[in-house]
Amino acid sequence: MQVTEIDGIKSRLIIMNKLSDRSRYTGMRQQQGAVLVFCLVFLAVLTMMGVSGMESTTLEERMSGNMRDHELAFNAAESALQVGEAWLILQNTLPITSTDGSTAVWAESAMDPDAADGLYWWDHANINAAWWNANADSIANVAQVAAQPAYVIEQYRTVDTGQSIALGGGETTVPRIFHRITARGVGINTNARAVVQATFVQSYD
Repeated sequence: MQVTEIDGIKSRLIIMNKLSDRSRYTGMRQQQGAVLVFCLVFLAVLTMMGVSGMESTTLEERMSGNMRDHELAFNAAESALQVGEAWLILQNTLPITSTDGSTAVWAESAMDPDAADGLYWWDHANINAAWWNANADSIANVAQVAAQPAYVIEQYRTVDTGQSIALGGGETTVPRIFHRITARGVGINTNARAVVQATFVQSYD
């Protein structure tokens, strides 16, 4: 009788130990699964941060490149503008104008394909790179640009008041001629364009 009770107690102890072992094993598996999920989530977050950082770096590089390209285009246009001004300074007599670009100076708005639309001639869509290549005066030796800059000079105003000189017993009005210089430049990429203008005022013999 006592032996049977002892055997029963041992059996219950063995069963309890097995249940306890199973509980511990199950708990360990659950903990390992939670750690794995946490690691995967953390890895995904790190991956997204890395991708975002790479995209930001790429965007900054593109913005920097575009700014540099636009600066090259602007400097090229400025160079052409200065060449146009220097040419006018050297003219002692009033340059001859034309409506077809056959002379160095255009008549006012002669380049405008549609004078009634209210747009300036340089704002028209067909005043493009091909037009500038065919009609404008280009300069040379501008480095790091896709095409050499060019300029157009147009005479657009004559003012004969407010300035005079005394000759003998009277005064003679000396007219002042206004020329508008429009210059266009591109950068390393032809999509980077810059157009600058200046007004040049001078009296001629």
